[in-house]
Amino acid sequence: MHINKLKWDSEFFKFNVGKIENTITNNAEFQEITAQMDMLNFNLCYYSSPQALDLDKLDSNSLEIKLVDTKTTFCKIIDHSLVINKYIKLATVQTKFKNQLIDLAIQSGEYSRFNIDKRIHNEKFKELYKLWIINSLERNIASEVLIYEQDSKLAGFVTLGEKNNTADIGIIAVDYPFRGKGIGKILMQSAEKWFANQGKTHMQVVTQGNNTAACKLYESCDFKIQSVEYFYHIWQN
Repeated sequence: MHINKLKWDSEFFKFNVGKIENTITNNAEFQEITAQMDMLNFNLCYYSSPQALDLDKLDSNSLEIKLVDTKTTFCKIIDHSLVINKYIKLATVQTKFKNQLIDLAIQSGEYSRFNIDKRIHNEKFKELYKLWIINSLERNIASEVLIYEQDSKLAGFVTLGEKNNTADIGIIAVDYPFRGKGIGKILMQSAEKWFANQGKTHMQVVTQGNNTAACKLYESCDFKIQSVEYFYHIWQN
């Protein structure tokens, strides 16, 4: 069994964070993880698998195990016949909506494992999503950021990138007063057309399984579930 130390996460949270690289299939393997976490002084380890852990069969007296996400990946073939809506604009680094975009990014993380897990301080969760949108606007981790602006008001945004040669949605969010008006679908279809213009053929988006509103949005845009992954946080007690 092997635990890989995550440098960025450890520096961000100010304690040792690791990722368990092997599949846990029995209690003996779990006890090996327990020993390694203790020996290597890991406070938190991430573990993910297509199969859920049977927690009743694991001796977890010295650890706290939390199922924090059922990570769901949606995929589709890009429809090149779509159009970019007239209210969609490209966000610049100097956008006047920067503070609103930060607030919206934090809203979008409502079902994030970093918000679900209450052992992670709420301010760190907010800081994480603030960094995500700022780095997206600076095009460090995103290729483009589309915003929906109508009557000089920001209604929502979506960040666009690429993972494993596949067009990828990073964050999508619609502000509370504008929800239920179809803006999420407009953002998704405009993003799809933007990717089509870049020559992409396939598109994916990852969300939390318990984020039913997001899942319904993607299904309404003809996305299909490609995979579901159970994501755990394992803490030293």
